[in-house]
Amino acid sequence: MSFKQIATFDNYLLANMTLGMLEENNINCHLKDENIVTIDPLLNPAVGGIKLMVFETQEERARELIKEAETAYLDELVCPYCGGKGLMAEEKINSPKTFWGVLKNKILYGQTSLYSKFYRCKTCKSQLNELPAAFD
Repeated sequence: MSFKQIATFDNYLLANMTLGMLEENNINCHLKDENIVTIDPLLNPAVGGIKLMVFETQEERARELIKEAETAYLDELVCPYCGGKGLMAEEKINSPKTFWGVLKNKILYGQTSLYSKFYRCKTCKSQLNELPAAFD
């Protein structure tokens, strides 16, 4: 059996909720490095977080389920700026093509590609770097 990493978490609650959702949908998966991150959160950057590992042949379906769950959750959130309901996630991956760009990222951030995720209100198009509190 060959497993592939499809997500990384720094929070064991979210990792286990995602794992449970996938297992309910008959996806063969497990968490890697959960215990070490849970016992000593300071080791999280050293081990690369809690990794969600999925059986290779079920990877596409697992990604679809995670995306559907995230979309449903974001549709229920209220924008703190306009009060409109519904947010959308936007992801950006910065992978420089030049040697100097790769070197800069490696020295400054410890990795060659940079990943960022932010959220945008569907109504007023305001950008949020973090999700607003779901419960007020």
